[in-house]
Amino acid sequence: MSVDSYLELYSTMFGWMFYGVVWDVLVATGIVYLPFLGILIDYWREPASESPHRISTGVSLRKIEQEMLVALIVVVIAGQPVSMTPLVATSLSYTPPPTISNPNPPTVNFGSSESTFGTEGFSGADARVDVPMWWYAVMAFTSGFTHAVVEGLPRAHEIRHAAQLVRLATIEDPRLRQEVSNFFSACYVPARSKFLQERPASASIDSILNRYGHADTDWIGSHVYRNTPGYYDTLRAAQPVEGWSYDASRDTEYDPSQPPPNGRPYCRNWWVASVSGLRQKLVDAADSSAPGFATLFYRLAPSLATEKRLDILARSVLFHTPDTWTNNEIGKGVNHAGGIAGGIERYFRGLAYTVGSVPVFSVFSVIVTGLIAVAPMFQAMILMGIYSLLPLIVVFSRYSSTILITAALAIFSVKFWTVLWYLAQWVDQNLITAMYPDVDMLFEFVTNSSEHTTKRMVLNFVTSCLYIGLPILWSAMLAWAGIRVGNSLDSSSNVYTQHANDSGGHFGSWLMKKK
Repeated sequence: MSVDSYLELYSTMFGWMFYGVVWDVLVATGIVYLPFLGILIDYWREPASESPHRISTGVSLRKIEQEMLVALIVVVIAGQPVSMTPLVATSLSYTPPPTISNPNPPTVNFGSSESTFGTEGFSGADARVDVPMWWYAVMAFTSGFTHAVVEGLPRAHEIRHAAQLVRLATIEDPRLRQEVSNFFSACYVPARSKFLQERPASASIDSILNRYGHADTDWIGSHVYRNTPGYYDTLRAAQPVEGWSYDASRDTEYDPSQPPPNGRPYCRNWWVASVSGLRQKLVDAADSSAPGFATLFYRLAPSLATEKRLDILARSVLFHTPDTWTNNEIGKGVNHAGGIAGGIERYFRGLAYTVGSVPVFSVFSVIVTGLIAVAPMFQAMILMGIYSLLPLIVVFSRYSSTILITAALAIFSVKFWTVLWYLAQWVDQNLITAMYPDVDMLFEFVTNSSEHTTKRMVLNFVTSCLYIGLPILWSAMLAWAGIRVGNSLDSSSNVYTQHANDSGGHFGSWLMKKK
């Protein structure tokens, strides 16, 4: 039998283990027999008070026979756990949904080391738990139906997951932070100052700006500074850089007879070198602080040129690195005005970012990401609660046949949330792709650096409503259906009772006429 999350592997076993404990207590205390006593009293009292004395005994007997039979059937199939339908821990399994980065995820079981639920917590569960036949059938059907629907749905992208990873991407190594700061001071500041002073205009610069965007000159890895003579090709590091060997033809300010252990590379080489280059170190830092981010981004944008990919990964790390690590926000391509106006601008930017980080109106991507992570755990806990409380519900309903349908629909409703969340995720990814069709715009969404705050707010608000609203709407609709089914079952029973009362009344009238 399949479940929908790692946690549900354990919550299912514990839920039915609690069911067995509660049922044993009900049996030991004799509470399970009270509904039968209630049936005897009710269906002796009602006919005696509503029918003539001579026929009340027959009507009472028919009613008791009917209700006792239904109650016994409910006890046998939905109350008493039986060994015919055991829930075995080794038979439970969970297969994570396929993703772009992992199209064929392995199936895990109760004792899997994929999570710590079974090793650090939720230990001590019985390896085998007996389950009533009806509830076992309900679980088997709902699991099979849910997973069949999920497998038939199109595969969703992982843009939200990439956005979550990019928020974790940062520079953890203090030496790399210092190197970025040195590059900023020695290369970017002089190059940008020269560019703003000279305002060069050429076909090559226009071509670079058309290809990489007019904001290319606003960050330390600018292609304009790298590919235009007189900028990064002539500027050098102010101090020797670790990982760069001494070059006598380049490092002429040192005595060749006593060379330093490291050299001072030109800014262009310092940035683009495949091994010791600063950009490659930033890309490695992205994968180190947010494992799998680089690979995932490659899969999300397979048609993107390698050069642009590396730039985006490097900018992602710089964007989510505290400002004090890079000396100035301008190193990451973030510009602010100075003076009082700049202070006001930074205040409102910070306020907007703060509002976007807390659950105000549930509109920001942090909340959506949290919903995606918490939803399966919430589902597993709800199901465990339902399984644990079922024996009390069955007994307190006085073994009513209606409880079979109502509780089955409740379990089916909660289990089907998996399909609704998968559908919401698919809609969310397609909305993001449609609203951010360009790779650069998608990068802005992933890194949370987009200026389109209204579009982002609307998108995240709609997505949050899908993740929350669809399960609520579905559960409400199924609750209405359960009430209708319960009323139908009660109506069929009432029809039978009404026929018995009518026949009793006719028989009483016939006896009175005979007298």
